Amino acid sequence: MATPIEDTVPEVSDDVDVSELAEIVDELTTMNSDDWSTVAENGVAGGAMIEFAFSAPNEETATGLLEGIRDDLGYAATASEPEGELDDWTVRGTTSEVSITQPGLAEWVRRLAAYGLDQDGCVLDGWALLID
Repeated sequence: MATPIEDTVPEVSDDVDVSELAEIVDELTTMNSDDWSTVAENGVAGGAMIEFAFSAPNEETATGLLEGIRDDLGYAATASEPEGELDDWTVRGTTSEVSITQPGLAEWVRRLAAYGLDQDGCVLDGWALLID
């Protein structure tokens, strides 16, 4: 059986600003194209992979986040430099196969957003269910 998704990210650190975290999670809940209904409609709650992306203010921060995602979380990840002058660095990652429940998904989003904030203020920009 696949690991529950919320168990793949550490608890929220005491160093994270809870109001900033709530704001990011609120925005993700409103703006993200995927949500629990995507998981339910595709019948993949028992095992699926999710991709996600963070914005990072500079190369050093992006590299630190990338290494943390790989080493701490065990996810695959890549970093890419800004495409334009006003863009941030982007760090994209993919979970291993995980099991997903509605409360587990909500907690994973909260914890992953907090993980980014704890890595020098990186912001979780969104996530998507990978469907074959």
